[in-house]
Amino acid sequence: MRGIGRRLRSTFGIGSSRMAIRSQMAWYWRFLANVLMMVAVAAVVWWLVENSYRITGSDIREVRARIEALDSENATLRKDLQDARTSLAERDRQLQIERAAQGELARSVRQLQEENAGLREDLAFLRKVMSTGAAPAGIAMSELKVEPEGRPNQYRYRLMLTQGGQRKDDFRGKVQVLARVSGPQGPSVLTFPESSAVGEAAGAVDFKFYQRVEGRFSVPEGTTLKSVEFRILAVPGGQVKLSRTLNIS
Repeated sequence: MRGIGRRLRSTFGIGSSRMAIRSQMAWYWRFLANVLMMVAVAAVVWWLVENSYRITGSDIREVRARIEALDSENATLRKDLQDARTSLAERDRQLQIERAAQGELARSVRQLQEENAGLREDLAFLRKVMSTGAAPAGIAMSELKVEPEGRPNQYRYRLMLTQGGQRKDDFRGKVQVLARVSGPQGPSVLTFPESSAVGEAAGAVDFKFYQRVEGRFSVPEGTTLKSVEFRILAVPGGQVKLSRTLNIS
């Protein structure tokens, strides 16, 4: 009994632990207070953003005007850049056209120079024939030339054919070129026109007094041209009427 009494005195007596009585706020009032606090913070932030120009010493209207001016200037610069690109492209096209025209003009000039040289040679040959009084009877070959072209292993040849004597009929035949070359596989002979160029039209000649013959041929890479033999073949039949050889090296 004494033990129970002591426990009751320690719990409810003067020596018991102190108790604090506090008032508790309802949850909806706490929620309303939090909402009001967030609204107040948002209002302060909005005021700082809207009035930042006053704090920093700048005017928002001036800033907006400056941005609009920069946008306008940027649009103008873009338009100028596009116009410059268009003008540059047009000038590039004009330059290409002018270069093509200059190249065509240069080719025409070279062709005219070659034709002029051929006419000069024809005139010189006719003068020589007239000075001697008469051309030799039969088919004759003169003015043989073989020159390298601009591209490697390509050559150009020229020769003059004449017919002297009675000249009752026109001479019809063909020119055959035999190029003798040396290379790693040894010497060989190349024939032009090639065997694939069948028919009488390949290298054909038809003249009564004279005819200038020009042509081109190429040799394989790694070979050296030694000599060129020109043959005049009769058509039809293919008999060799005349042959001359020109040593190159």
